Amino acid sequence: MPVTPLVNKIHTPSKVILLGLFAAALLAPLPYVLIAPSTPDDVLGKLISIDGVPTFQDRAKDKTIKSRLFITSVLVTNPNSYISGGEILLNWISGDTAVLPHDSVFPPEKTEAQVTAENTADMKNSQSEATAASLSYLGYDLKSAVEITDIKTESDAFKKLLKSDHIVSVAGTRITKASDIRTALKAKKVGDLVAITVARDNLTFLVKLMANSEGAPVVGIFVSNSYDFPISVKFNLERTGGPSGGLIFSLGIIEKLAPEDLLRGRKVAGTGTIDAAGNVGPIGGINEKLIGAAKAGATIFLAPEANCIDLTHIPKGLVVIPVKTLKAAVSVLQSANPATFSGCK
Repeated sequence: MPVTPLVNKIHTPSKVILLGLFAAALLAPLPYVLIAPSTPDDVLGKLISIDGVPTFQDRAKDKTIKSRLFITSVLVTNPNSYISGGEILLNWISGDTAVLPHDSVFPPEKTEAQVTAENTADMKNSQSEATAASLSYLGYDLKSAVEITDIKTESDAFKKLLKSDHIVSVAGTRITKASDIRTALKAKKVGDLVAITVARDNLTFLVKLMANSEGAPVVGIFVSNSYDFPISVKFNLERTGGPSGGLIFSLGIIEKLAPEDLLRGRKVAGTGTIDAAGNVGPIGGINEKLIGAAKAGATIFLAPEANCIDLTHIPKGLVVIPVKTLKAAVSVLQSANPATFSGCK
């Protein structure tokens, strides 16, 4: 018995309606965000400038040596961007771009301005921590303080505390690093008054705690660890935000200040947060960063060990080596054959 395809049984007006609905679905804005590989930047050029101490030759400018140290990043669509169903479908098919639910990247309780402010603060803090980690690795003795970088207008601290204030204590706890503030507030509740002392004239202010996006008590300020660096290290990277460049910033500083040529003509890329003690932490967008690094010609990629579980595909020709500390990352680069190190599988 012959079978007539179902599509042939649909009357023409119905076909038009179905096609219209399909087209509308492809064009309709959907609550998703696209994360794509960005072109990596070489930190051995002008992205890191150092004054106050002799530096070794900028090997990125030496035409006889093709060393490159790439800081990787991702491109993220604006939280208010129009993302159609068709765009999402095409990017799923292409494989290079991640498609994530909007709220997993941009929390609904935060405005675009708040997200931008946090990313900017994270980047500044990352650069400070990277400088501290690299100089400590090279043997410098550093003194630190906790500096206020921004204050939320809705915070009770607004117009009491000031940007650039150095925090001495919170609720009676001596503050020497940013994480000490969280420890000082651990037993507090939203609405509690806490005493905050700053170095400015040794002033003390009573500040009512507010709730953060998770409902935990916070002061409502952005802070970073501030160090009294014996030399001037400046970063000229303005188009990215967040803390994920810390590891590469640290390696870039060491490459410029130490006599040993760690790269030796190789193209190395990487990512990872870092703290002043040299601990390397996980980041987001690892798979897209691998793609960007491979396209830039990198053959070695230094990744936070905690991100190994997130890898879905390693581009051909790229060896991904997991590290937990700055010291471990330097050891990898000191090796004539980093591929012998145990890598992410």
